[in-house]
Amino acid sequence: MKFTAAVATVVSTLFLASSAQAHVTANPSVAVSGTYFQTNFRVPHGCSGNATDLVIVQIPKGVASVKPRATVPWATTIQMVPLDTPIVTPTGTINTTVGSVTWANGNLPDNMYEDFGLQFKLPVMTGPLYWSVMQRCTNGAWNNWTNVPDAAGKTAGFPAAVINVGNATTTGGPGAGATGAPDVSKNGAGSLQLSGFAVLAAVALSMF
Repeated sequence: MKFTAAVATVVSTLFLASSAQAHVTANPSVAVSGTYFQTNFRVPHGCSGNATDLVIVQIPKGVASVKPRATVPWATTIQMVPLDTPIVTPTGTINTTVGSVTWANGNLPDNMYEDFGLQFKLPVMTGPLYWSVMQRCTNGAWNNWTNVPDAAGKTAGFPAAVINVGNATTTGGPGAGATGAPDVSKNGAGSLQLSGFAVLAAVALSMF
């Protein structure tokens, strides 16, 4: 009985730890300042068991040359907004930029995930670049992944997706966003969960 209870505690702890990570993320999420970059915003679940039928990604200020990846059978819409400062080029003046990208008329079951891809040019900056992602489900519910950390570093509710931007030295040079990010399949979440299971299992066995 004591061993069974301990094992149940182990399983419950791992389940809660895994669930806590089930939010919209950028993959890859490490990039070089001022470079062109491609990432996917991963929607990992629906709303209380209901499928997702619409996803909106808002583009942070300073991000330019945005182009979404066609995701069949979703209908993709690009929303333009006025630039704060128009850009004068040899061929004319650019007055607008991409403000958001919407993928609609899809049906992503709660037990599946989808990647919504964008390529763009990053602003010259370093630090976290937060992206607001809105997710609507077939029951009319919304998951608005828009919250950023407070002064204490804590994020309440639904956290915004984040891309960590550094210079070429700290990120390993151009292209590090795609190749320098942690390989989750080998050394990432799976390995961490396995290590956590081993530690908790050892604790459980010591109680037996």
